[in-house]
Amino acid sequence: MTYRVILTANGKYKKTFHISKTIENSYVHFHSLVYANQSIKFPRRFINTNKILPVKYQICVTKITEPNDTFRQLRDDFGRVYYEKPLGDWTILSAEDYEIEEEFWIFGMNSKANRPIIDEVVKRLAIGAYKKNMVKEILVVHNKLIIYNEDQFDMVICKCKKDAQRLHHTLAKIARKQRIKSLIFMGTATPATVSRMYPLIQQQTGWPYSKVCRTTTRP
Repeated sequence: MTYRVILTANGKYKKTFHISKTIENSYVHFHSLVYANQSIKFPRRFINTNKILPVKYQICVTKITEPNDTFRQLRDDFGRVYYEKPLGDWTILSAEDYEIEEEFWIFGMNSKANRPIIDEVVKRLAIGAYKKNMVKEILVVHNKLIIYNEDQFDMVICKCKKDAQRLHHTLAKIARKQRIKSLIFMGTATPATVSRMYPLIQQQTGWPYSKVCRTTTRP
């Protein structure tokens, strides 16, 4: 018998972490990966496929489906009990929610080859933040998080507005924890503020208006 430890996204196979001939060895790797997953700082909540979609990842122990397999009993969102179907030709023996570290497109960096995690955003947030008379504003404009003052402009392009808002709130918590008082978190821009921000974004990026006013990373 072959056992696999796999990753699923919204119930669909994503990749294989480990293959083993024994269930014991599979569970060792399964629990090791679940434990290591606790270190995720800013988990991915959306994916960009044919459109922007919420995503839920799970890590699973699976085996080849056999005629006498007993499938897991689960509950749907309404509390109704149902039997889990095989994942292709594989039966799921155990599953746990799993997190993937979100990677960001930061303006000025290669959007495909160089996508850092939240640590890089925090680093840019903290540049000069402890200097006397330093003030920075952090603002959500559609799917973009803007960090700026007269000396700095950084823009993080998120998949959608909800993701940008989530990043804004997470950074605000980090700033409070680190006692950085020079950062002003402005929340989500009002329509009037968005109109005032468009020229600044165009000036700093050289982007056409049609690109600046996009609300997601979908073209």
